[in-house]
Amino acid sequence: MALRFFALAALVVLSTAGVSSAVAPAQRNVLRAVSSPGDARLYAIGTRSVQQRSSAEALKMDSVLADLSRHLNRVRPASQLADLHALSPAARFVQRTPKATALVAIDAVTRGDAQSLKAALEGLGLEHASVYANDVGGWLPVTAIAAAAARGELVSIRAAMPHTRGVVALQGDYVQQSALVRADYPTITGTGVTVGVLSDSFNCFAVYAAPGSGVPVSGNQGYAPNGFTADYATDQSTGALPATAVNVLQEADCLDYGAPTQTPFSDEGRAMLQIVYAVAPGAGLSFYSPSTEADMATGIQALATAGAKVIADDLGFFDEPFFQDGLIAEAVDTVEASGVAYFSAAGNDSNLTYQNTAPSFATAGTGSMAGETLLNFDTTGATTTTSLPVTVPPIPPGDFLAIVVEWDQPYVTGATGASPGATSGINLCVTGATGSAVITNVDGDVVSCTGANAVGVDPVQYLIIANPANAAGNTAQQSLNIMIGLAANSAGTVTPGRLLVSVEDDGLGSTIDSFFSGGPTIQGHPGAAGAAAVGAAFYFDTPACGTSPAQLESYSSQGGAPILFDTTGTRLATPVVRQKPDFVGPDGVNNTFLGYTLASAGMSITTTNASCQNDASYPNFFGTSAATPHAAGIAALALQANTAATPTQIYGSLRSSALPMSSTTPNFNSGYGLIQASSAFVVPTLTLAATSIPLGSSTTLAWSTLDPTSTTCTASAVPASTTWTGTLTTSPITLTPAAAGPTVYTLTCTGAGGTSATNSVSLFATSGTPPVTPTLTLASPTVAVGKSTTISWSSATATSCTASGSWSGTLAASGTQTITPAVIGTEMFTLVCSNLGGPSPPVSVSLNATSAVVKPPAPTLKLGATSIPAQTTTSITWSSAGATSCTASGNANANQSGWSGVQQPSGTFTVTPIAVGTYVYSMTCANSAGTSPTSSATLTVTTETDTGGGGKLDPATLLVLGGCVVLFRRRRARV
Repeated sequence: MALRFFALAALVVLSTAGVSSAVAPAQRNVLRAVSSPGDARLYAIGTRSVQQRSSAEALKMDSVLADLSRHLNRVRPASQLADLHALSPAARFVQRTPKATALVAIDAVTRGDAQSLKAALEGLGLEHASVYANDVGGWLPVTAIAAAAARGELVSIRAAMPHTRGVVALQGDYVQQSALVRADYPTITGTGVTVGVLSDSFNCFAVYAAPGSGVPVSGNQGYAPNGFTADYATDQSTGALPATAVNVLQEADCLDYGAPTQTPFSDEGRAMLQIVYAVAPGAGLSFYSPSTEADMATGIQALATAGAKVIADDLGFFDEPFFQDGLIAEAVDTVEASGVAYFSAAGNDSNLTYQNTAPSFATAGTGSMAGETLLNFDTTGATTTTSLPVTVPPIPPGDFLAIVVEWDQPYVTGATGASPGATSGINLCVTGATGSAVITNVDGDVVSCTGANAVGVDPVQYLIIANPANAAGNTAQQSLNIMIGLAANSAGTVTPGRLLVSVEDDGLGSTIDSFFSGGPTIQGHPGAAGAAAVGAAFYFDTPACGTSPAQLESYSSQGGAPILFDTTGTRLATPVVRQKPDFVGPDGVNNTFLGYTLASAGMSITTTNASCQNDASYPNFFGTSAATPHAAGIAALALQANTAATPTQIYGSLRSSALPMSSTTPNFNSGYGLIQASSAFVVPTLTLAATSIPLGSSTTLAWSTLDPTSTTCTASAVPASTTWTGTLTTSPITLTPAAAGPTVYTLTCTGAGGTSATNSVSLFATSGTPPVTPTLTLASPTVAVGKSTTISWSSATATSCTASGSWSGTLAASGTQTITPAVIGTEMFTLVCSNLGGPSPPVSVSLNATSAVVKPPAPTLKLGATSIPAQTTTSITWSSAGATSCTASGNANANQSGWSGVQQPSGTFTVTPIAVGTYVYSMTCANSAGTSPTSSATLTVTTETDTGGGGKLDPATLLVLGGCVVLFRRRRARV
């Protein structure tokens, strides 16, 4: 198949010239229905050559820049941007003038003075530099990449690859009850509050629609392939956005997106602002389009400085850390500490991760992974499996996914101290898993590898798997294998203690086909302590429209990744696991231009509830990108109602009033549940000055609501309290418990529209001596997912115990429970026991959940040909994911006696049948969990081709013809 990224044959023979224009878009921004499979090919981007793997300067580059820099000689002077975007579809490029050298968006990291690095890079041509912590972001001439990597003060340099995590939008406003808030409080519309949004672009549609832009409207490379072309002016004229101007602090370079191999910018930020406007029509609106991580951190601060008290984003970067608060997370925490409520899209990557909490690298690598030891993906150790199979569904033109690997070593980027960075060298490789699933890199190699990273850089590797926008159509469903190698280094090989592989496909529907149990995919700043991470539920699948509980979108990302390092890169004594996502907002609502119509995806909605009806004349905006501005709009309403409300209070009110979406709440899938604005307005926030005091002493209990003026609150306590009772109007209240032990204080508040919500806290009055530390043990500290172990506890002098962490609730003073882990990873079980003397010190134990062993599926068994003449040859190829061995059976003869007995889990066998007839070859495979079903392949052997009448060539004739072929080839070589 022709290489559709660019005219490869032309690029191979052309040398470097200047380099030309456009900003490559991030990952396709619209969750959309994928039409029927096609025959376009997938390509892998982000590989290092053998020479680069031993070059100190090349190892400072991430794999994407390394891949790009060694192929710059293929970039044609007159087609710089097209060729650059073809070489690296996830990177961003721009060309300021037609003859100027093209620029690439980069983030560069130093352990020294960031301003000095900025000055050095500006000397190499860096433009529009942003500095945040130790990261310098900006636009660097592509021809200066190598010179930048040669700078002594530079630790690492990487391509900046932002990707999105989609009057209108009234359905979500209804199901999350923000419409009810405005009805109950007619003056509350968000007036006086500014909401800022960070996304890919705001009004590029107007640029594309201008005469002579060169950007088509429709088709795979069009800016409006769904037929909806509304721009900002249209939105203002139709009331989808306010007549007052949106404050655009920074817009994308609309025409520099990477045609023809990338799709245009989607204006997703404008669609997000349409949702904010629907929820909070009186709020001010502002927008920022970042290009690098340093620029995004700077943009967050810029929005706050420009007056935004609420910020929402749907952007992420493939290299953001899972196990540490990175550069952008630090910026989020900074503005949140100054009073800005920050909402971030959780992501659309479902739970597509592979986790290994005790990686084993024991198998010697070969070929592209020679000199390395390969990861065994079977965490049980029952098999040695050095590849992870992934199925990729049909990918539309212009779309791509990323394979991201991270491990438990500290980041340098954003670290406020002298972080040591990675101490392991990890090589990530991808290849097609079957003969028909060919995935090549720019050089045509069928095995694509990043090469091992250098010691001292960020512990992350990634490869981009893409279908270019100028492809003939969708790719077919394809299978690929992921392999991970551990390289030796000058400091000695260091094996990571934890490793995570994330398939980041933005809702395409990929699957990890073996050793999968689900895991965290919320990556980077949505997991920050100061951010509220928002998951997604289709608006129609919620209680307000008749479905209870609300149903989480299958692609909504999962939380649970532990924070292992502080911002200096120092390992924490105890990992921090934050509750992410925080809650869920509605998606799938109408907007004026972004997404696809339900009808085009074969969906329809039938309802008598007009507020839940879909407007078929508009497209529908899906994804956590659509859910996030719904939550941000509620925050704007809350801040108008209560200007003193803090982000902590806003997040807490939304959490405690959310509708649970599962039997266990909160959880790492839907958090506390679907947000409900009317309940959030009146649910009280209760804050005890102390949770435990001696009997006879006092403490205070403060309370507040998001609606401080028109809410009536009634107090009660068990046992009864003389001060916490009846209607309360003053906060705080002094509490003096009447008896030793716990007292539960409850407050029920009712708002102007009649909505009520309740909250409670418990205060313990001590008398006597508290229990000593209880005993807490696990029968087995390691167990496979789906299997069980027993946790036991006892406390001799306690009257009760309280569980927290991976279990919860009130327990007896002693007992046992069966624990059955559902996901791979480490679970922490904590226990505190109490008596009238108060609580004991806490005690914790950890359970390591490993991959479950399941019987292998029926092996794939394929003949090279299903019919051959006698005495000719064909092959049998087989494989079985998760098997430790296979057993062959079926027809055999003297020339194929090897087809019997025990075989490896995969391989190829040659057969040369002698007799005419039908041959059936069968195979079963097995592992410790059992035996697979049998697979069979049938070979038909026909009569040997007749060689009479001089048709058969004798050996002498064949030798002469062979010599002619050699001579012909030599002559052709001289031409």
